[in-house]
Formats: sequence, structure tokens, C-alpha cells
Amino acid sequence: MEKLSYELCRNTELIPLFLVCAFFIVCIFLLFHHLPAFTCRSYTKKDIRNIILITGVYGIVSFWKLGSMTFPVTTWQPSEIYQQIIFRLPEETSFDAIYAIYGEGNNNALSEEYQIGFHNMEVKGSFDKEQWEDIAVIDNGSVYQYTIIEGNWDYPYVRLTSKNILDTMTEFGLRKDNRFIPLQIEEDAADAAYPATLLIDEQKKLVVSPTYYEQGYFDEVYHPRNAWEIANGQRMYATVHPLLGTNIMALCIRLFGMRPMIWRIPGVIFGFLMVPLLYAILKKMFHETSLCTFGCIILATDFMHLTTSRIGTLEPFSVFFILLMFYFMICYYKTSFYDIPVKKQMLMLLACGISMGIGIAVKWTACYSAVGLAILLFTNLGIRFKEYLHARHKDDETSQRIVSIFPSACITTIAWCFVFFIFIPVIIYWASYLPDKVWGNEGWSIMNVWKQNMYMYHYHTTLTATHPFQSTWYEWLLDARPIWYHISEDAQGYSHTIACFSNPLLTWFGLPSVFYTFFMCIKEKDKDAWIIMIGYLSALLPWVSFVERCIFSYHFYPTSMFTIMAIVFLFRDLLKMDQRFKTPMIMTACLSVFLFVIFLPVTAGFATDLSYIHSLEWLKGWYFG
Repeated sequence: MEKLSYELCRNTELIPLFLVCAFFIVCIFLLFHHLPAFTCRSYTKKDIRNIILITGVYGIVSFWKLGSMTFPVTTWQPSEIYQQIIFRLPEETSFDAIYAIYGEGNNNALSEEYQIGFHNMEVKGSFDKEQWEDIAVIDNGSVYQYTIIEGNWDYPYVRLTSKNILDTMTEFGLRKDNRFIPLQIEEDAADAAYPATLLIDEQKKLVVSPTYYEQGYFDEVYHPRNAWEIANGQRMYATVHPLLGTNIMALCIRLFGMRPMIWRIPGVIFGFLMVPLLYAILKKMFHETSLCTFGCIILATDFMHLTTSRIGTLEPFSVFFILLMFYFMICYYKTSFYDIPVKKQMLMLLACGISMGIGIAVKWTACYSAVGLAILLFTNLGIRFKEYLHARHKDDETSQRIVSIFPSACITTIAWCFVFFIFIPVIIYWASYLPDKVWGNEGWSIMNVWKQNMYMYHYHTTLTATHPFQSTWYEWLLDARPIWYHISEDAQGYSHTIACFSNPLLTWFGLPSVFYTFFMCIKEKDKDAWIIMIGYLSALLPWVSFVERCIFSYHFYPTSMFTIMAIVFLFRDLLKMDQRFKTPMIMTACLSVFLFVIFLPVTAGFATDLSYIHSLEWLKGWYFG
């Protein structure tokens, strides 16, 4: 099936993926065909069916070939400097490659340094254990990624020498003709705390041609590592972001083990949940099933949404809670304390404040969007104040009711907002550090959390590092500079590459949609346009005005959500003018799906060939391997 899929589509996964999705779609249609019509408040049977269909199909794609459930985890570390281990090759003595992979060791035993990595570890070969000849030096490498040294050697004994007490190695292997040859421990340090058998106890978990599927890539050298430290009660290495998202990842690792599938699955789940959440937002704003369905298709077929959900980073958690806090604020914004009880409004604001606190505790980018929440909150109060001033000059019953309600309702709202948007988020933020050993043996305290955040702020404001795939905010708007994460070749000779950027339809059609939305906000004072404009600008402007450090295309992720809303807003107005615009809307959705499908090999890492990868490099700044 994979070979046929490759020959027909240049994507080994497309036909199997299509068949699974088609089976799912048929099952859902049959199920809903035999269900009686029902209504769930403002949701119709058609709404529920479309949510399940879009979310389900997206979920199948996002989980497909996500990561391996097999990964070496038992890690060796030296007990002394210049510790030596001798391996014996009992069956075959010739080999053509050395494989090594490392995780993290026991940091709690050290006061300053971290037990991790290769530091000029020597590999030598011998025929008699007396005379040793140089083979290789294993140095640097990246955590959870394979280091492979190729050559041509023939020795019955191989010696590994660790010259640094901070060395770690999770598994060591010797390859011959695309298979790993048997190894035995001939000599080890006496009474070693970490026996050398840890280096060869998971030989079956080694992969001859590792791709993204079997190892970490890009920022997975940071976040899964921190999650492993939390899960194992270790003193932590790098904490340049808040840790709630990492704690979610750590919980999965604690429950199911340290595997690529496990450290990626939380992000996929949150990306999966974003689809129905966006549907709920669009339903609250536009009401129409067709518009909500269209918007969710655009989200589900966005490249960045898929790629960023499938890598073990913090963005899926952060963007989910940004959307969630805007959902509750939109619920509040579209109500008035003249029409519904103030208590009901306070529940909406409470939910918004909790969501905001969680979002900030995941990543500081939620702070930018929190400014948008404040603007919408005071916009609502400003509208109520205008209504109050207008009512003071009238004597009818409705006006008298407004005059009597406004003072107490306004004071109550502002007073509770100090609790909902300051006190509660601070408590959530401080409490999110409780499971973590950021400060070694000192433990959690309010002062330590404050010091850690001052360190984070200093790091981000003074960072001068550059990156070959960094980009600028205006390049995000034009989809001009993706960030390239990974490339590898599997045992069958197929290439696997991953790049992060938006579906070009979203950006190229989204930019004029945003301009139109801004125009309607200013000219017609449209309330929905105002929501979209505030959300868009609060997510984007900090990257334009305040952030001076190296930035990447995935920082556009929160802004892309409001770009989708702008596209839906444009079609809402077009359909008001003429229902015949429904055909272009359907064609736009179909084009988005088409682009999503043909770009899967460079957004999800599905196997293809380099010629197909290069054929997708449409712009000068697009590089995929």
C-alpha cells in the first residue's frame, strides 16, 4: 500500500490515510442519517455532525505516524573520570557504523553541572586488549537524537573511554549491513553505580535509519528533556519559558514512559481540541453553520497548526488557552448586565480569567493577547456607560431600569475583575511551579519563582543569537520564510522532512481579509470586526514593536487564528450581498484541503523523495531540505 501510494502520489502515507478517513466519514454520515434530529441549545444536528467530521478527520491526520512507542531510555553515566568499558563482539567482528544516543542522567547528585551528553568519548579497537587503535571520537550530538559515525572496521574488542564525569549514554550499537551486531560486556569498572550493561540492554530499540519518528528534532532537545526532569524529580536544566505546558508533557511521560509518541501526544490532543473550540467561537460570532464549518476547515488544513501540534513544544497549549480565553470574553462582550444577571456575566469573566492564567503559565505570549481581553472588557463597559448616559435623559421604564442598574453593576464588574484577571492568574502562575525542581534543593517559594521569572525576562530581552531560518513579522504575513526543522532518510531510501509555515491560502487570502475587517471595524463599527481586530493586533503587534530577539514563523500561530476569523468575516459579508458567493467559499475550502494534502510530506514528515520536496519550494525563501 505504501509503495502504491508513493508511485501514485509521491507520498507513502496518502492512500492509507485517505482510506481510513473515508471509512470514518462514511461511518459518521451513516450514524447521523439514522439519528433523529436534535438540537443542543444553539447547535443543530448539522453543527454536531460537521464538528465531528472535521475534528475527526483532522485528528486522524495529526495522529498518523506521530512517533514511535519504542525508544531507549536506560541511561549509563560514569562513576569516575577516565572510566573505560570494553565490549566483546562474540559473533561478528566487522562493522561499518557506530551508533550512540543519549538522554539525561542523575542531576540530583550534582550541585552545579548537569549529567548529560557526549564529551569527547573515545572509541578504540583491539585484537588482544593490549594494543588499541583509534576508531572514533563521540562528541557533541543532541539529546534524544542519534549520533552515527560511519566507516569500516574489524576488531573483536571495542573500548569506550569516558573522560568527563558529566558524560551520559543511553545506548551504544555497532552496525553491519543494516543490522546491529551482538555485543557483550568484557570489562567494566568495579562496583560501578551505573553498570555498562545499561549501554547494550535495549539493542532491539535501536533503529538503523532513524527519522523524526524514532528520535527528537528541533526544540524537542529542550521541552521533552525538561518534562523528563519533572517526571523523574530531577533538578532542571533550562527554564526559559513558564512550565505548565511542560508539566502536562511530564504527566504523560510519568504515566506512559519516555517515548516520541508520548511527549508529542499532549500537543496533538490540544491541537485536536482547537478545531471544535474555533467552531464554538465562530458560532458565537456568526451563528451560521456554513461559515463555522468553512472556518474550521481552514484551521484543520493549516500547515502550521498540524506541524506545531505534532512536535513536542509549548505552542499548542498556549494557543488553545488563548482561543479559550477569547471565547469566554466574546461570550461576555456579546451580553449586557441590563439584559442578563450580573452573576452570569461574572461566571464568564471568571472562566476567562482562569483560561488567561493557564495560558500565561504555559507561555508568555498569552500576555500579549491578555491586552486584547482588557480592551474588549472596557469596550463593553464603555458601551454600557453610553447607554446609561442616554437613559438618564428619558423617563420610560427601560431607561429607569438602566439608570438604576449601571452604578452597582459597573463597580461590581470592575471589582471582581481585579480578582479574576490579577489575583487568580497570579495564583495559577505561582502554583504551576510546584511540581518542578528549578532551584535544586532549595525548593519552591514565591521568591524563587520571582527570581526565575526575572532570569527568563533577562534571557529573552538580551538574547543575541541568530538562526539561518529566523524570520520577521512581515514575512509571516506573506508566508515568505518557513522554519525548517528536520530531514532524514529511512531504510527504504525515502526522505522525511518537516518545515513550519502557514497554508499559503490562509496568509495570501487572509491578508486582504484582515484589511477588509479593519475597514469595516472603522467605517461601520462592526462589533465582530472589532473583536477580530483586537485579537489580531494584540497577538501581532508585540512582535512588531517590542520583541527584538530572533523570532520564527511559528510565532505567527496565535495571529493566524484571528486571520481565519477575518476570512470568515469577509465571506459573511459577501454572502449577505449575494448567496452566490457560497460557491467561491466552497472552492476556497477545497483549495485549502488540496494544498494541505500535497504539502503533507513537508509539514508532517511523511515519506517521499527529494525531487518532490524541492518541487514544493515555490518561493525563494522556502527551503525544505
